[in-house]
Parts: sequence; C-alpha cells; structure tokens
Amino acid sequence: MTSDNSVFLLLGPEEGEKEKFIKNLKDKLSAEGKEIVEVHRFYGFDAKIADIISILQNETLFSENRLVILSNTELITRKEDINLITEYCSNPASKASFLLLSETIKGVNSRIEKAVPKDNRKIFWELFENQKRGWIVNFFRRQGMTISSSACTDLLEIVENNTKQLRLECERLVLFFGKGAKIESEAIEKYIYHSKEENVFTLFDKVAQRKLDFALEVLHNLLLSRESEALQILNGLLSQFRKAAALKGLIAGNYTLSEAFSRLRIKSKRVQKIYIESDKNYQAAEIKAVIMLIAEFEVRLRSVKSNLQAFLLNLFLYYVIVRGGKGAWRGGPG
Repeated sequence: MTSDNSVFLLLGPEEGEKEKFIKNLKDKLSAEGKEIVEVHRFYGFDAKIADIISILQNETLFSENRLVILSNTELITRKEDINLITEYCSNPASKASFLLLSETIKGVNSRIEKAVPKDNRKIFWELFENQKRGWIVNFFRRQGMTISSSACTDLLEIVENNTKQLRLECERLVLFFGKGAKIESEAIEKYIYHSKEENVFTLFDKVAQRKLDFALEVLHNLLLSRESEALQILNGLLSQFRKAAALKGLIAGNYTLSEAFSRLRIKSKRVQKIYIESDKNYQAAEIKAVIMLIAEFEVRLRSVKSNLQAFLLNLFLYYVIVRGGKGAWRGGPG
C-alpha cells in the first residue's frame, strides 16, 4: 500500500509533538475537503474495534471526512480485533484517516504494525535535557519573557518528560507572572506553592508527608481540572519516587544531603525539604514497593473504563501512604 493520509501508527512518549502532528493532519484534511473534519477518539482499554471500523467505513450526515484516533493501541491483543484492524488497513476508506497511537515503542502487535505503510509509522522520542531547556527558553522568548538556567532546572523537576505537559505548565506561568517577566528560581517556587493550580508535584508533597486526606484532596482537584489524566498522574509520581529512591541510595552510600541533592540536580530549598520528608517517612523497601505498585496500577488503569480510574487512583494513594506500597495484589514489604 502506498503512503497516504489513510492510516498512521504514531509511537513513543513525546505527546506534545504527537499532538502537533495530529493537528497538522487535521488542518490538511480540512483544507483539502474545505470542511470541518469529524474527529472520534477511542482508547484501547475499552474500545470496540468493530464499532471503530464501522465509523471509518460509513460516511455521516455531518461530515464526509473522518479522523479516528485510537490511543493505547498496545492493549489491542484479541485476535478478532487485530484481524479487523489489519483487514481495514489493507483497504482503508477514502474519506477517513485512522491514527493508531501508543506511548510505547515496541508494544503494538506486530501484525498491526506491519499493516501500516512504512512511511506512515512514526516514532516520537522524548527530548534530551538540552532540547527541553531550549524548548522552554524559546517558548518564553516568544512571549516576551526570559527564564534563568536555574529556573529551567526547577521547572523540569516538576513537569513530566514531554512537551505537552511542558507547554501546559509554561502557559500557566505566563498567566501567573504576565508577559515581559523574568522568571528566576524563586518565581518557580512561588508559582508551585502559591498558585491555585495543583500539579503532580504538589500531590507528591502530600504523599511524601504521608497525609492521606490532603493527598486525596489534591488528587480530586487534579482530576477535576481535566488537564491531568490518570496515567499522567501516575507517571508523574513514578518520576518523583525514582528520585526519592536515588536519594536513599546516595545517603546509604555516605553522601551528605548537600552532595546528594547536587548529584540529583535538586537545587530548590523547598523541593529539597519535600525529598527530605519522603526520605524520613518512607523506608527504602517501601519506596521500592511503591515503584512496583505503580507498575501494577498502570496495567489496571489501562484495562478499566475511564469512569473507574479515579477510584483506582484513590486506592493507589491508600496503599502508598497507609500501607507503604503493600498492595492488594501482592505482599509488598514485610
């Protein structure tokens, strides 16, 4: 099959560039058809593939052009579903575009991957550290603002490793400080702890203190904002607990706190205080168990409908804060 706009496989963790690609494709389709493109979004954990294929193949009263996006394609494992997708890819509808998305690189079934034209298989890799810094500096430059190197470091400490979340946090900073401002480390700290917006790092703050009621309140606000999805919250906490584990290891290796924070590039005194809390309140075995628990809950979040994900995250916080990673499906630390 020749390369066209019919079927794409978009892999990798860089959600910002992936969404930019989707927007450009949608704009291109709109320009070609001179009409609004009808967009449908589905997720692998609760998608009915037969219904998706039906939407792709059948025109509607509202629009001839259809853009169908299936996220978490790595979760499509039933033979019947794989057959439906591969058969469609071999003969796609002329007025529809089918985008198969996955945050993984190699998790999608090989038959599905091979069914997509080679030129339409794209990988969106995470940015390197220097690329992320350049992205942040250029973002604020376009807004008539500047940001110091240390403030960049502080910002990257609290933001997940993709430009989608970077853009969201940077846009909030523009609103918080106003165009023309110069952002220093102290400003980042002020934003994190004095803005009304919750983020994964403010959630980790409560988790580090092992305060379940406050952590649940922050989680509730995060989910209400609809800007943080369940898996993103979980992945953000994973990043923080990995740093907490690294701090434990360095201290066990006879590094001073100052030396450990320097090696981990944690410069903010307020952020250091949070990690000191996590080190004091969680044993090494508990942190290891929490990291394993995150992997377990990630699988379960991907396998349930979206209306159950909030319940699972509440349950996750209980097992972390109250039981120190001792989960419902395994023993955890003794």
